[in-house]
Amino acid sequence: MQFEILAEIQRREEKRKKYIAKQERLESMHQPAVDSSVLGSSSYSPGPPPELTKPRRGTNPRRLTNSNTLHRRDTCCEDSPRSQEVLYFSNSTLGDLMVHRGKCLGESERLGRNVYNAFDATNGEFAVVYEWILRWNKKIGKFFTSEEKGKIDNCKKQIHGAESELNSLLKLKHPNLVHYQALSSSERDDCLVVDLLVEHVGVSSSLSQSLSSQTAIPLERLHLHTTQLLAALDYLHSNSVVHKQLGASSVLLDHLGNVRLTDYSLSKRLGDLCKEDIFQEACVRFCEDTVPTKAGKKGDVWSLGLMLLALSQGEEVREFPVSVPTSLPADFQDFLNRCVCLNDADRWNTQQLLDHPFLNPPPPKTPPQCQDASPEDIGDDFASSAIPHSHILNAPFSTGLQRQFSRYFNEFEELQLLGKGAFGAVIKVQNKLDGCYYAVKRIQVNPASKQFRRIKGEVTLLSRLSHENIVRYYNAWIERHETPSMGILSSDSSETRSTAEKPPQVRAPSLGLNELRISMLDNVEGNALLPATASSVEWSTSIERSSSAKCSGHKSSDEEDDDDVFCASFLPSNSDSESDIVFDNGDGSVSQEEPSNRMGGGDTIKSTDSLYLYIQMEYCEKSTLRDTIDQGLHQDNSRLWRFFREILDGLAYIHQQGMIHRDLKPVNIFLDSQEHVKIGDFGLATDHPANVAAASILDIEESGSFLILKPDPTGNMTGMVGTALYVSPEVQGNTKATYNQKVDLFSLGIILFEMSYRPMTTGSERISVLSQLRMEDINFPEDFPECTSGTQRKVIGWLLNHDPALRPTVQELLKSDLLPPPQMEESELHEVLQHTMANVNGKAYRTMVNQLFSQITSPVMDYTYDINLHKGNFNFNSAKLQPYVYETITWIFKKHGAVRLQTPLLLPRNRKLYEGSEPACLMDHSGMLVTLPYDLRIAFARFVATSNITHFKRWSIERVFRPRKLDRAHPRELLECSFDVIVPVTNSLLPDAETIFTIAEIIQEFSVLQERNYHIYLNHTSLLKAVLLHSGIPEDKLSHASSILCDAMSEKLTRREVEAKFCNLSLSNNSLQTLYKYIEQKGVLRDLVPLITSLTKQKTAVTQLAKQGVKDLEELTGLLRRLGVKLPVVVNLGLVYKVQHHCGVIFQFVAFIKKHRRTVPDIMAAGGRYDHLILEFRGPASSAPVPSAVGASLALDKVCAALASMEEPPSISSCDVLVVPVGHTSMGRAISVVQKLWTAGVSADIVYDVSQCFLFPEGV
Repeated sequence: MQFEILAEIQRREEKRKKYIAKQERLESMHQPAVDSSVLGSSSYSPGPPPELTKPRRGTNPRRLTNSNTLHRRDTCCEDSPRSQEVLYFSNSTLGDLMVHRGKCLGESERLGRNVYNAFDATNGEFAVVYEWILRWNKKIGKFFTSEEKGKIDNCKKQIHGAESELNSLLKLKHPNLVHYQALSSSERDDCLVVDLLVEHVGVSSSLSQSLSSQTAIPLERLHLHTTQLLAALDYLHSNSVVHKQLGASSVLLDHLGNVRLTDYSLSKRLGDLCKEDIFQEACVRFCEDTVPTKAGKKGDVWSLGLMLLALSQGEEVREFPVSVPTSLPADFQDFLNRCVCLNDADRWNTQQLLDHPFLNPPPPKTPPQCQDASPEDIGDDFASSAIPHSHILNAPFSTGLQRQFSRYFNEFEELQLLGKGAFGAVIKVQNKLDGCYYAVKRIQVNPASKQFRRIKGEVTLLSRLSHENIVRYYNAWIERHETPSMGILSSDSSETRSTAEKPPQVRAPSLGLNELRISMLDNVEGNALLPATASSVEWSTSIERSSSAKCSGHKSSDEEDDDDVFCASFLPSNSDSESDIVFDNGDGSVSQEEPSNRMGGGDTIKSTDSLYLYIQMEYCEKSTLRDTIDQGLHQDNSRLWRFFREILDGLAYIHQQGMIHRDLKPVNIFLDSQEHVKIGDFGLATDHPANVAAASILDIEESGSFLILKPDPTGNMTGMVGTALYVSPEVQGNTKATYNQKVDLFSLGIILFEMSYRPMTTGSERISVLSQLRMEDINFPEDFPECTSGTQRKVIGWLLNHDPALRPTVQELLKSDLLPPPQMEESELHEVLQHTMANVNGKAYRTMVNQLFSQITSPVMDYTYDINLHKGNFNFNSAKLQPYVYETITWIFKKHGAVRLQTPLLLPRNRKLYEGSEPACLMDHSGMLVTLPYDLRIAFARFVATSNITHFKRWSIERVFRPRKLDRAHPRELLECSFDVIVPVTNSLLPDAETIFTIAEIIQEFSVLQERNYHIYLNHTSLLKAVLLHSGIPEDKLSHASSILCDAMSEKLTRREVEAKFCNLSLSNNSLQTLYKYIEQKGVLRDLVPLITSLTKQKTAVTQLAKQGVKDLEELTGLLRRLGVKLPVVVNLGLVYKVQHHCGVIFQFVAFIKKHRRTVPDIMAAGGRYDHLILEFRGPASSAPVPSAVGASLALDKVCAALASMEEPPSISSCDVLVVPVGHTSMGRAISVVQKLWTAGVSADIVYDVSQCFLFPEGV
């Protein structure tokens, strides 16, 4: 069946290709004829270089191209019927082109392509076509296998990538380049043909002719060729283009003797593709000549040096290391040595070579001139520079040397200045690789300033946001630029000029005066300190948390987070999130460079260093909400509400992340090309609203938090309004304000009013109207009609309430009846899905589930699904440790009378049970969601509840699972050991004590665990609840508060983020300090009793809870002493462990170990009493009392890893006796011996193959 399907698909594809070929032939018949003499014998036809072997007439038109490949392609033949053909190009910047391909000029074995003369019928100009042919070698009647089809598809992707690359190459314009014009590819029955249309050059020869004739080029002419060739190569490198295949055959000479460089970038890529073996089996292949250097820009310089040396000698260079003849002039010798040195770091780049004395001999020394240079004089040297044009905002770094090391100029092309502000500029750019448009914010920064910390906070927050209504953040980095600024040439001049600083032995091209002016609009920190890094500094946004807190959202691998079965204890720290940003020099070193002053002539040049932060963000093509408001948004009611709902969706996501925007206004809300809202500009956003004091008026004016209402020198007041008109009243004018996320809702009320009101024509009108609207009684303007804007008036009044408590949250507003329902397209989709999901027995539901289960798993998905499940090679010794650990732990459990019991693997999904954690979720054939075990306790509690068990001791060792962050990946597996004690209802804490004692026995059994000094941390759920209630947290928010502490324990939140989330629960500063006073305490119980006693002074529910907690902890510690537990017992009031499951004592076994150069808590085991968890699974008809249950979970993987990390791990053998036959004749006796050993119950193994007896793993 599968064969038939593949045959049918291929048949249809061939039929389609034949139809297309027929249409092309019919179209070509109607095209005007072109004189063959024009095609074949133009006086300006480029002559092929000697490497392009011109075929003889009458030769076989099909032959093997070279000895190391099995691909066949057409030999270039003038008599071939394919030598006259019409080609169509549609990806050219010139539009659609029809090109008549003429005679073949030759072929290149090195590049794997043919060269044809051509005539562009569209423009009436001559051209040249480079053609590559990739043959399938398909036998008649043979169908492609899936592997062969995959290889063909990969080739097509490579060609599509070449077409994308050509889009950037088309923009290159240099007098010493052969310019590319278009690329096309066509698939035929047995091959794939790629044609590259290039500029026609009146070629008289190429440099390779000198090598073929073994004639050395005179030094004077070689000097000229080198200058032009290096200028072209530097131009390519400055535009992030590498030649890759530089050789004498790639350098053409036109009829004037000028150099024209061809075959850059694409030729090597397509040539390698055509030389690959696609369908043939692996065989011995001889590689082409290689050079001892890496590819890249420095590789091009190496090839340049070899070529120049060969041209000067008249023969190829084939020996390495290269020795430069001493007979050459000294400056030329030094030039060549700079090119062909083996160390890439010592090899010069093109900019340095352009300033080498061989090309630019130093001028004779003359007395310094005092007169000023004219602009024309300054620009003369730049006329032939490799720098083609000035950039929009690159005045401080306009030299090619600076751009060579600049990531910004290497990866992006500037298109348009979108805006400027006090902090910098926003530029529309196009990525040279993917061709997409982005907005790049460029800011000059000073790491020691407050503004930089604020900007750094923006980047940190942006990296954590991902939502369709938030401006997407892509990347951020910092670059350093050394900018020597030329002093004032005359007392009348008020403009500052800058040129690029000259490094040792490097002369940067001079710039015209217009290019030397520095734009001061984005120079927010002119007194920036010198950077502590080298030429280019990268901003690391794989944000590494400080030692005391690590945010899981920024870990480099999902193997790092949630590796444990348990979470870490809540260990408060004073870490600052500012330490999350890492500046990397690239080599790990930190250098400090001092400014240098250099006197020359009558000018003073001072070298200044500037740090520029680049933030790459999504580009929103349309406009801002301000532009839309000014264009009459109030007249389109449906569009208005759609925008408002999308703003709410984006704001809801921001608030869910525990953040506040604080600078919400129409100019910070963007619209993309699809007219979807994108909230941006997080310069004032914060993730720590606790105790944030509003800045004073002076601070506001200096820092730019928001601008004061004052006119600018041009008289334009509108642009100076800023955030002042949108800031909430609880912040404005209050220097010690405590606020939460509702400050954004007040700003949103002002925005909704502007969306609903006619455009205001002047800035003064806008100030007057919005100021009245901000009054406590909310004075709407008289021309704001209530009949047409009644709903808006109600929502605006709700949002602008001066009492934050009466202001709605985003979620309340989204659920409000005041908001119109979503537009038809979106609402209809949601309605259909909700209706389908509501009726699980309906046909639509079954169809949807069937479609989900009918998905086809691709080979890539199949292969990569579990590729990271078992990293590295299998370790036999580690595998032997697991049975040893199992036997040891099993023996301890059996001492306590426990029985092994396995519970069902899958459970129905229950979000309530997994609050604060996410289990691995699956779907069965009926669409029901089930979960793999997150731990072994929940399944056992369900088993106890449904089986009415009242007395039982069990142990179990099974796998538990954690979902991965990556989609379509096997869940991560961990080994967990569970010990549980079920007894009838009792108030005794002896089961708790026995459970803790059993885990302590396991730790004492392994010496490597004893050395870690584990402590037993205790807490009580009643005591924890008492502390939270005493700290002012309402009872209905206790669950939310507990989840915040859980996130803090697992180090998902820093202390500042914890404070922010508690602030959103309306917790005052005093209450927060009270909470920390308790949860930060840990020690011996008798030392904590005086602190806990403060909770029992008043006769409230808190008193009873605190007394119950202290009573149980005192009883438990006494029982542990009687049982002889040797590990230290510590009461930790900040311990929170799955409080939604437990109702009594909770405990953890914690040690502090070194990990990644910092001390972190290592939790070996955790547990507690979970009577309430069993109650959750009791059926409604069950009347039997709920038993008491205590359990502990042990991280078995950690025990095995600890044993494996020992310098001398336990000596464990997989068997007691190994039977090895000596020679083939003794195999029968060996079999008899091992059989008798097995019969006698002795563990034994036998070597099956005598020759393999020494390959057995060590320790067998």
